[in-house]
Amino acid sequence: MAKKNSKSKKHSMNKKQSVKVQKPQVNAQPENVQQAAPQPSQQPPAYKYPVRFFYGPSLAHIPQDVLAKILTYFHSNKLTNNKILGRTNIPGIMMDFNLGLRIQIAEGEGYHITIRDYYNDLTLFDEDNVSNVTLISAEKFFIHWHVIISKNGQILFNYQFNPRGQRVHFVFHQALGDNITLFPYMDAFRKAYDCRISCTVPDYLKELVATYYPNIEQIEEELAFDNYATYYMAACINMPIAATFDSRAIPLVDIGRTILGDSQMGKVEKVVFKPTKPRQIQEPYVCIAVQASTTAKSWLYPGGWDIVVNYLKQRGYRVLCIDKNRECTNYGNTVTIPAGAEDFTGDIPLMERVNMLAYADFFIGIGSGLSWIAWSLDIPVILISGISETWAEFDTPYRIINKMVCHGCFNDLRVDLAECYNCKRYAETDRHFECSKKISPKRVLQEIDHLISDLHR
Repeated sequence: MAKKNSKSKKHSMNKKQSVKVQKPQVNAQPENVQQAAPQPSQQPPAYKYPVRFFYGPSLAHIPQDVLAKILTYFHSNKLTNNKILGRTNIPGIMMDFNLGLRIQIAEGEGYHITIRDYYNDLTLFDEDNVSNVTLISAEKFFIHWHVIISKNGQILFNYQFNPRGQRVHFVFHQALGDNITLFPYMDAFRKAYDCRISCTVPDYLKELVATYYPNIEQIEEELAFDNYATYYMAACINMPIAATFDSRAIPLVDIGRTILGDSQMGKVEKVVFKPTKPRQIQEPYVCIAVQASTTAKSWLYPGGWDIVVNYLKQRGYRVLCIDKNRECTNYGNTVTIPAGAEDFTGDIPLMERVNMLAYADFFIGIGSGLSWIAWSLDIPVILISGISETWAEFDTPYRIINKMVCHGCFNDLRVDLAECYNCKRYAETDRHFECSKKISPKRVLQEIDHLISDLHR
């Protein structure tokens, strides 16, 4: 079970904790400073002083109105609008690293504020006479922040980001497959920095996280930003403030590096799941899952799944369909449980799915979260998908795609995501969703034989 959040002392950023470095040269107008930052359409409610966003060169190409909309969306909920609790050694100035660098500067005589990316030697903000403002970085991904506050030419505060011994929090969104790939990065960050880690995950994932990441505290209550730092962990699509790359352009197993990539994690190993209960079904069986978050990811060859199920039964396997729903309809497609498969669908605890998959001879699925669960269990996976490129998911020798037809649009940033899911390019033609419909059952049966042969070896 997830642990209750316990009250912790507000972290302090006083002189004792500050990192002593040589006094940098502070230029009046460095070339790499973004002088005009976009402002959200409405003031976030949690902050005592007016909010001003700043950002570095990587966001400079985004139109100001578009970036302002993204920031407004990101800062429109309780999660992103908590008070700044981290103290500095300067009265009236508070600072933390929760979903970006945040500095609260009280009214009065202003300070010279310099904010740098230490590792990449970039200056993101450098201004004099700063007061009565809350400075928030547009970038929410990991940056090794370096903050210098001075007055009348004298440096009062010189601080580098240092989470050692502090609590760092990770917030995860709803997608199962994305989260499976992201959890190991959280643990790797803990080991790299010797810091205390906590997380907030969707309810359906709490038992799984408690089972396979027992050293990581889960916070169930409303999140209060008494953390040293907080990161939003998600496969970021069209959200350039949250990650350094659009996640469609890289393998899903690497998206954690788009959020935490400049940290000192080193190599990140996946956590291999082990079953927590003994085997319940004694006969040989195969699990299948025919649905995903969108039917555009499904295998849409007419009657294809029925052919596969019948073939597996002829090979002596029970075939268990473990989707959440018996039927799913969207984007003009309807996907249902194959008639010959045993119905193990239902909204059941995820750990029950884990324990059922753990004893299967293999799994056949599409680009869905259950495929990632099977991968985490180290059981063989036949993965069928045309909408994504072969490198988009985990490596499996049984990956099936037809590259002789239109395919992989999900990983093509030139294609709008809505166009991928609707297949607008070939709507009302016989090529509609051909990436999926043109994957032959013969190809799937061939991979089944290949896999079974490997198992026997």
